[in-house]
Parts: sequence; structure tokens; C-alpha cells
Amino acid sequence: METGSMDLRNCLDRMRDLGLVVQIDDPIDWDIEAGAVMRYADEHGSPAQLFTNIKDTMKGARLLGGLHASYQRIAVMAGLPADTGYHDLVDFFGEAFKRRIKPVVVDSGACQQNVMLGDEIDLFKLPVPKLTPADGGRYIGTMCNCVTKDPDSDWANWGTYRSQVHDQRTCGVWINPYQHGGLILRKYAERGQRMEYVQFFGGDPVYSIVSGADIPYGVPEVEVAGGVRGEPVKLVKCKTVDLYVPADAEIVLEGTVDPAETRDEGPFAEYAGYATMEVLKRPIYHVSAVTYRDDPILPATCLGLPTTDELIQTLYAPPQVKDRLRAQGLPDCKVAVWMQSGLSTIVVATPGGVDKPRSMGAHEHKPHPIPGRAAYAGIPQRIASTVWSTHWGALYPFVIVVDDDVDPANTDQVLHALFTKCNPIRDIYIYPGYANSPILPYLPKGPLWNSGYGGGNCLLDCTWPIEWDTAEIPVRIAFDTTYPPEIREKVLANVKTWGLLGGPAR
Repeated sequence: METGSMDLRNCLDRMRDLGLVVQIDDPIDWDIEAGAVMRYADEHGSPAQLFTNIKDTMKGARLLGGLHASYQRIAVMAGLPADTGYHDLVDFFGEAFKRRIKPVVVDSGACQQNVMLGDEIDLFKLPVPKLTPADGGRYIGTMCNCVTKDPDSDWANWGTYRSQVHDQRTCGVWINPYQHGGLILRKYAERGQRMEYVQFFGGDPVYSIVSGADIPYGVPEVEVAGGVRGEPVKLVKCKTVDLYVPADAEIVLEGTVDPAETRDEGPFAEYAGYATMEVLKRPIYHVSAVTYRDDPILPATCLGLPTTDELIQTLYAPPQVKDRLRAQGLPDCKVAVWMQSGLSTIVVATPGGVDKPRSMGAHEHKPHPIPGRAAYAGIPQRIASTVWSTHWGALYPFVIVVDDDVDPANTDQVLHALFTKCNPIRDIYIYPGYANSPILPYLPKGPLWNSGYGGGNCLLDCTWPIEWDTAEIPVRIAFDTTYPPEIREKVLANVKTWGLLGGPAR
């Protein structure tokens, strides 16, 4: 693993060397066209896109799409090899998010090479896109980092909250009331005060990863970002508000939010793959300054059908769930979140057990262990209740529990287990009354919709029944689980020679 800081620009240089980003110099319209390119790229596994010629924007300004839309690119951001596997990424961030290094304040930074104040401010000089025909306008805040300060302490929170541009100097912001930024905004509302608010874009890609993570309430994300990198983040003071931003940020918007002043915001195509969000009155962000680097880069994400930049969200919950399961006496569980589910499903593989040798015709051997018998009944239920007890619970109404011979990150293996091991009569459990994310399109519209009312949770038990004897468990026929190690090794050693190389493994 590489340590030390990495800004957006040298990160893109590394990705270019690996073929993980392409530069598009042709003229591209901010109105839907750029979003169409991003959407195609995300759906086809294409490299990230750096647009250098967006219509009607100031000279040198660039738009970046799809930065977080592959695990390879996320691994590069983390300083890991590009081929780092999903479960290794989960373990890396699970440990990295526990480290803390305080930031240092510096006198100046590249983020303030250029400054717009007062009447000079024009947000439309930046390459702000309208990403889909369903969107209610141009959204500058899709891959942003938002800074709010708790009025009762010195804690400055970083979060990711969407932001629609209303005009040259104002934006709409949507901060959920249960998010840390929403809890802080409520304190200002109770005091009848405006809240100082900053959005910054770019800089070290770790900033965006940390801003969207479930860092505990009261812990400064900037200290976590320093812990991930192993060195303090350099901060500069903003020009017009008493907040601080990373010196290496690409673009910074400074200003205030009045909780009592609202304007129509939305709709917006969200991460579940639908434009279900209604037009609602949301707070207005008055921009008092815009600072930016020479030739600034505005990161953006065009959400829709998986995969999108929300792929990074699949790495946040598993470490916390694994820690909780370990505390419940269930160590060594593998955990994965499925992007394909619109981030609504979490899959857990139970710990394995001790199995008897199985006869495979002429070969007497122990293949990859057949799932061991559970130590006691109700393990899938215990796993599901543990998942729903975390901060992430409302995001994952569906929990799938599989045996230990199934990789929860492998959708093909899990779907096979779901449709062959989950008895529809006895293995599907419905739990009404739980709150679900209002972004999920099945929730009924109404006055309680924004609170997640009207849904529930579901456990899909895809493990073999505990009362079955080991001899009753069918052998799952697959290359990795059926054949002796020496035969598998011979085949793998000759895959290229025999012309068996195919596409990337799913």
C-alpha cells in the first residue's frame, strides 16, 4: 500500500497509466449530453471521463464523470493495487476509518488561486451539468463535500448532500434530517440562525470517500482522511466564512444556509435507479465566494441503473456489520452490499463448520468444505437483526444470508443460492414497520414519505436447514468447490495456452 497524500490530479495521472480514465476533448453540451456519456460509461464498465470542452463554461474548466464507478479506481485512490478484491477493500476501509490524524492549518492553498466575490460570482461559469432529462435543473452538488460546523462545539462535519443551482449565486440543498449535517442544520433552525456552509470539490479522492462514510457523530471526517493517508490534511481558512477546506481542493463554494428560506428543489435521478424524488421546498444556499484552482475540475456523478459512483457505498456498511457480528459471537462472516439492488440489499455468508469427507466417485478427497452445520438455530435471524441495528439499517431492507461456500460479493453465486436453497414457504421472513430510505421507489407518497414510512424489512434465508444431516446436503457442482486442488491448479496453469481466457470474472 502506498501512503501519503494524493490530490485529484496525480490520482488521474495514475489512472491514465492504467487505462482507467479517458480524456474527451470534443465539444460536449452540459444539457443532458455529458450525463448521457457518463450513464453509458457506468453501464458498460468504461473508464472514467474527463471532459475538457463543456459548452458555455469558462476556459480551462473541466468536468469529471465516473471517478468512483469501479473497484479498480477506488483501489487506486486508496493507494492499493488496482486488482485488489472486494473483501480486501472492505477490510482496508474498515481499519483505515478507525485511524485519526488531526489536520494542520496553512496560510494558502491551490484552491484559492482564483477568487470570485459578490457580483463576480457566476456558478454557470463552471461546467455544471443537467445530467438526465428527468432532473429539475443543473446539479453542481453530486460529488461534493459539504462542511457544516456544530454550534455547540468545535466539531466540523463533512458530508455529501446534493445541490441544485437556482441561479448565478444560489443553490438548493437537500440534507436528510437524520444525517449529521441535518442534525446540525436543525440546531441552527431552533436558534433562528443562518448556518455557514461550504461545498468543496476534488482534492484528495479520499475526501469524497470519507464524506459519505458512517463516521461516528462528533468525529471530524478530516481527521479520518488524515488517518487513511497517514499524514495530516492541510487546511486553509475560507475567504468569507469561518470554515476551513483542504488546500488541494479544486473548487470551493462558500456561503450560508437559512433554514427558514426555501425554494422548490428537484426532481433528481437518484442512486436507486429512479427519479422518484418529488419537487419539495428545500433550504437555499446563498453563495458568498467561489474559489478555484487554475483549470479547475468539477467531479460529478450521473446516477441511475447500477453501476454508478455510488459503488463506494458498497464498502461502507460491511466493516461495521462485521464488527457487530463479531461482537455477537459470529466471527469470520463475509459481508457484501449489492450495487445492483440500488443499495437496498446486504448479503452475509455465515461462518463455516466441520464437515465429514464426501465421496466424489473415483476421487476420494475433501473439496472446498461443504457448509458446516450451524452451531445453533436462528443464526440467519440473528444476522438480520444485527444488520438492522446499525446506523445503516434503514438503507438495507433486504438481508440475504448464505452458507460459507457462497461469496456474498458474487451475484451469480448468491442468485443461484437464492433460487435453489431459499424455500418460499419457510425461508422468507417479513418484518413490517421498519423505516426504509425514502429514495427507494416502492414507498407510498404522502406526508410521512420523507421519514421512510410505509415499508418494512425482509430476510431471505439461503442456508441449508439446520435439521438436515450432513449427508442430506447436496454437493454444489462448481470448478472451485468440486475438483481436487491438483486438477484445479493444472487447469488454471493452462488457461491461456488452451485459449480459455474470457471476459472479466463476475
